Amino acid sequence: MQPFVTIRQASATYPVYVGRNLLDDIRSLIQSRGRIFVITSSVLRDRFGEQIAATLDADIIAIEEGEAYKTLETANEVVTQLLDRGAKRDSMAVVVGGGMVGDTAGFAASIFLRGIDLVHVPTTLLAQVDSSLGGKLAVNHAKGKNLIGSFYPPRAVISDLATLDSLPRREVLSGLFEALKGGVIGDASLFELLESPPDFDVEQVVRKAIRVKAEIVSADEKEADLRRLLNYGHTIAHGIEAALDYRGLTHGEAVAWGMIAANAIAIRRGVLDRAIADRIERAIRAWNPTPLPEGIDRGAILAATEHDKKNTGSQRVMVFPRAIGHCEVFSDVSEDEIAYGVDVLL
Repeated sequence: MQPFVTIRQASATYPVYVGRNLLDDIRSLIQSRGRIFVITSSVLRDRFGEQIAATLDADIIAIEEGEAYKTLETANEVVTQLLDRGAKRDSMAVVVGGGMVGDTAGFAASIFLRGIDLVHVPTTLLAQVDSSLGGKLAVNHAKGKNLIGSFYPPRAVISDLATLDSLPRREVLSGLFEALKGGVIGDASLFELLESPPDFDVEQVVRKAIRVKAEIVSADEKEADLRRLLNYGHTIAHGIEAALDYRGLTHGEAVAWGMIAANAIAIRRGVLDRAIADRIERAIRAWNPTPLPEGIDRGAILAATEHDKKNTGSQRVMVFPRAIGHCEVFSDVSEDEIAYGVDVLL
């Protein structure tokens, strides 16, 4: 089978497969030098994990699911399981699940014996359009999201669209908001696909969103410049998630509110026309993201943004749209501006 796209980064080149029922032929898409370990969540073990492990004649490791488990402790549990089961440097980790599982188990694979082969099998819309691509892996810290991590490209990404059929609606929407972000930063036609609820063509959205991200991460592997565009909406979103202790909102919902906040700052700066911001906000609100909880701690949101991994020295970095399909990175954002964006939401 030919890959949908091939991501070519400075440190690695790897295929991204997209289609339906790819899990039935997963053995033909994976080339392993040694033993294979399927790492998935306890929730997905019966749904996908056991099937994939049987097909690949692999061991299976299950971790708890949920952002609260996206920690060094969970990654260490994976490392311990690999050691206990005799994994070696020629072993392969096939990580099956959504963004939390992909990030946590992928990070564990990247540090185990200084790194073993990794294949992502994303099973959520968010993971297929965003987190499985580009080789960024991380776990959370009490002071902020994704503060402990590595750049470690996979050997392959296998996105089976059939795994999305049973997703709860809210999980679909979480990925939808990330795809909508991709439309704003790089593909107006993708944005337009998601502008009119209640239905959208899942396959078309996945393919378009993958192309946006593939082009960016191929040009900038380690977030030196262009790749920072992918953080549109994420600065304040990560602050919201940390303030809520990673509960109550999905990641995509937090990004939705983060985009609205970023747009408000951009209008105030004079870099974004209000009519464009209103169009983006209408598209976001049309999908009814879960509202921010009453009483959310404003100070906790702002404190978490201080630890945003994009910040350099005393500078705060944010991404603002100038048009739908075109964003720019600004590295001179003030604390006052971020506070203004948060206040717009509260």
